[in-house]
Amino acid sequence: MKEKLYVFFKYASEFGLYGLLFFLPISNSLIEVFFCITFFSFTAKKIIKPDFARLKSLPNLFLLVFFIFIGFSLVNSGQYFHKSLWALAGKWAQYIGVCLIAQDISAERKVLKRAVSVFLFSACLVILSGLSQRFLGAEFLRGRPLICVSDKFCAITSAFKYYNALGTYLITAIPLFFGAFVIGVNKKWKFSPILALFLVFAVFADALTYSRGSWVGFIFSMMFLLIMIKDSRSRLIIIFTVVIFAAFFIIPAFFAYAGQSMPLNSFIGRAISSFQAEGDADRFKYWQVAIRMIHENPFLGKGVGTFMDYFSRYLPTLNISYAHNCYLQIWAETGIFSLFSFLIFVGLLFWFGIKSFLAKKDYLLIGLLTGISAYLTHAFFDTALYSLPLAFLFWILAGLTLSLTKSDN
Repeated sequence: MKEKLYVFFKYASEFGLYGLLFFLPISNSLIEVFFCITFFSFTAKKIIKPDFARLKSLPNLFLLVFFIFIGFSLVNSGQYFHKSLWALAGKWAQYIGVCLIAQDISAERKVLKRAVSVFLFSACLVILSGLSQRFLGAEFLRGRPLICVSDKFCAITSAFKYYNALGTYLITAIPLFFGAFVIGVNKKWKFSPILALFLVFAVFADALTYSRGSWVGFIFSMMFLLIMIKDSRSRLIIIFTVVIFAAFFIIPAFFAYAGQSMPLNSFIGRAISSFQAEGDADRFKYWQVAIRMIHENPFLGKGVGTFMDYFSRYLPTLNISYAHNCYLQIWAETGIFSLFSFLIFVGLLFWFGIKSFLAKKDYLLIGLLTGISAYLTHAFFDTALYSLPLAFLFWILAGLTLSLTKSDN
């Protein structure tokens, strides 16, 4: 009976993880539901067989240190103590917990491959929904409209509320499409052309988000791939992917030179606006707010989850907002020790991941690592770690990556 219960909870926790990955872009409520299934099944499984060997690692040690320093920030939260406590227990504990749980659940490579397959299948739906939103006027997952910014551009969001969120999701998925395609070509999978097609569609959709941060993340991730991969055929695929992306900026330039109007000219304008005085004026002001908070409480921060509560004290003329830089916000809310421990965790994730890839040439692993690199690059310009679906995305993929680095399969 004990063994049967263990097997039941083992499969239930796997099911919960697959559900999380599938519904990340679709429903916050279902994210919470599947997290609860995953958490309670994992807990029950560990009560029956308390084996935590898979979780004993140096990156997880710094993950624990990170969480502890987030907790220390409560001493500065003052009147917002209860809100900070909820942010600690109701958000960060979930995120770090799902990272640890994902490592344990995906100990078997077949489970990890299923998890990545579910994520990519969901990403295919998100991509098709975004393209449908742009060209057919209807997004079929959530029914969201295009977001139009005056007469400058109209960006796709697919199932997400904001185009920047979709950009983060896509640049995380693109390297996994690449990795799966290379594996498929090497193993002569019949559906490899479908993976190639969705790799192209994903790049196309990312361009249509008009999310400059995601464009930077995409370019950085492709550079990372080119550095890591020495196989000539794989490098050609990467270069081809970059050329497709570059075409959205090069082709409109020729039309503009010929004196012909073309809607895609807004790609160039959107990129150039980053270097204009008014292009990111508000974002720079948000960063200044974070820096002022850091100056006041550099070691333990203002209190986890309080950034927006203090925002109007520093910048009353603008609408309350996140810092639009996850690293500055972590520092402002929870202090320098918290930020350092998070960065050390990320550094160890890449250190062990790169070592493992160089030894095994595992394209699933390099796809995960590259997706995380793109995510973390975009996080410098946006709020990904403070968005429920995108935060879960990062921590699950980090868990899967750490699992692969420890796997002997």
